[in-house]
This record gives sequence, structure tokens and C-alpha cells, in this order.
Amino acid sequence: MIVKSVTLYVNKKHIEEFIEATKENQNNSLKEAGIIGFDFFRCKDDSSKFLLYEVYKSEDDVNKHMETDHFKKWISTVEKWFSKPRDRATYIPVS
Repeated sequence: MIVKSVTLYVNKKHIEEFIEATKENQNNSLKEAGIIGFDFFRCKDDSSKFLLYEVYKSEDDVNKHMETDHFKKWISTVEKWFSKPRDRATYIPVS
């Protein structure tokens, strides 16, 4: 299992568009066989800060996700709305 945590910072004037695009990506991502979970959160204290919490069966499934049409559409749409670079971390189970 692989967990990816991505914190995104969005320009305030694009928040609603970002939410719409990200929900579409989330819905399509959850249809992928290699995705166990794909959660989308908004920061309670900063309305322009968001978190994606993604759980994959394997590293190969992470790579497959990044090659899907819906992911490519999402990233090409939303990356211009970021107010600063994403914070990303990948986690693996402790055995």
C-alpha cells in the first residue's frame, strides 16, 4: 500500500473552479482498480488550502493514475491556480 498526501494552495479567485475540477478528478480516480481511497479536504482555518489523501494498492498503481486522461486534464487545468508549490509526501506501511 502507498499513501500520498498532497497539500495544495489555491489563489482565492480560483477556489470554486479548483473545487469543481478536483471533485471531477476525485470521482474518476475512485473508479480506478488500483485506488483504495481518494479523499479531498479543505482546511478549516485557511479556505485556500486543500489536502488530497490518496491510497493506492501499489507504486505501479500510483504511476498508472498519473497517466490517466482525467489526471492529466486535472493537473493541466489547476496547476496555474496554485499560489505556491504543492507540498507532497509519500508514505509506506511500517512493518
